[in-house]
Amino acid sequence: MLNNLESTGEGLSDNRREGFDLKYTLTDALKSALSVFFFQHSSMLDFQLKMKNKYKRSNLETMMGVMEIPSNVQITTLLDGINPESLNSVFNKNLHTVDEWGSLKDFRCLDGGVLLALDGVWHFSSQQIHCEHCLYKTKDGVTTYYHSILAGAIVKPGKTAVLPLAPEMIINIDGSEKQDCERNAAKRWLIKHADEYQWLSATLLGDDLFSNYPFCKEVLAHGYSFIFTCKEDSHPWLTETVKNSYLEETSRREWNGRHHLRYSYQWLNGVEIRDNKETLLVNYLSLSIWNEEKKEQTYYNTWITNKTITSDNAAHLALCGRSRWKIENEHNNVLKNHGYNLKHNFGHGKNHASEMYCLLNLLAFQMHSLLDIADEDYQKARAYSGRRNEFFNELRFLMRFKLFESWQQFIVFFYSDPDPG
Repeated sequence: MLNNLESTGEGLSDNRREGFDLKYTLTDALKSALSVFFFQHSSMLDFQLKMKNKYKRSNLETMMGVMEIPSNVQITTLLDGINPESLNSVFNKNLHTVDEWGSLKDFRCLDGGVLLALDGVWHFSSQQIHCEHCLYKTKDGVTTYYHSILAGAIVKPGKTAVLPLAPEMIINIDGSEKQDCERNAAKRWLIKHADEYQWLSATLLGDDLFSNYPFCKEVLAHGYSFIFTCKEDSHPWLTETVKNSYLEETSRREWNGRHHLRYSYQWLNGVEIRDNKETLLVNYLSLSIWNEEKKEQTYYNTWITNKTITSDNAAHLALCGRSRWKIENEHNNVLKNHGYNLKHNFGHGKNHASEMYCLLNLLAFQMHSLLDIADEDYQKARAYSGRRNEFFNELRFLMRFKLFESWQQFIVFFYSDPDPG
């Protein structure tokens, strides 16, 4: 995976002016920034410089291939000139790399393909720092500037692991009269990445924002399927049609260890998504969960999909639709609150630095996720540590105080030596 980043980085155009300090390469800047996120260590570079002064080498050199370690300011300057789109292909290359080892087959769960959840997430906000690409909102006379992305991740019911894909930046464009938004970003994501990820045979998952005629039409035109949340109050025509139609239904009863739950599924194939000459036939599905002991409804949701719904697949389609929440809990929440510090301002810059830090943070998260499903030594190290925070505590400790010849030596030492000191 590091080779994928390095080869892509070496192909970037270096637009630094003549006379600029060329001691640090773009790939060194990329891998140095990645290391901060991968090891979740904000002082990583300072400690590695001290190690290099002591041993003439550092773990950043032996494990990450960083030949010269830039300072934080230098990294921000170098990243500021790199368009994040030039690195998007690394996400797909990493997925292909892991797929060659057979580790992605377990994520194929619907008609031979994967579930790809989309969701918008902030990664920077400030009331003082801003650039021409910042989004903004004003409340009570106070303006907040922020950066946001449309994130994508492969998810699967029953799995806690999620696998990030290339994001789409939600940014204001020069000369635009309207602010950029999540829906426009989703359309751009399809245009840029639909062909690239075609090999995954993905079904897109999204909230009610995506369950509209223009976007559903775009999804189908690019050869993808969809299961989108479809709220009744935002789709009056479809809702009225459903209420006035005969719905097919099935149900099942389940004991969850504490209560008896009844799952009731209702569906209608071939309903118009809107009242308009230009419309689209979609298939409607609802799920209601009833707690028999408490005599109350504990869950209710509705979706639209292009998948034909039958009594044989209704429950599975609903399960797939419900897994959309994983991009919020297992992706956005982890990035914000479990060590990656997505919303921290690592460096805003004037052009692309803020977006580049976000992208490299996502890439670090993807690398950990892929190692966790594909690498036996990494799995042993995680099992040895137990909790996620303890695992990263060990990573930081070993990186600071012991020089290793390779990542392989490092990760094996991690779980085979009970006393790292």
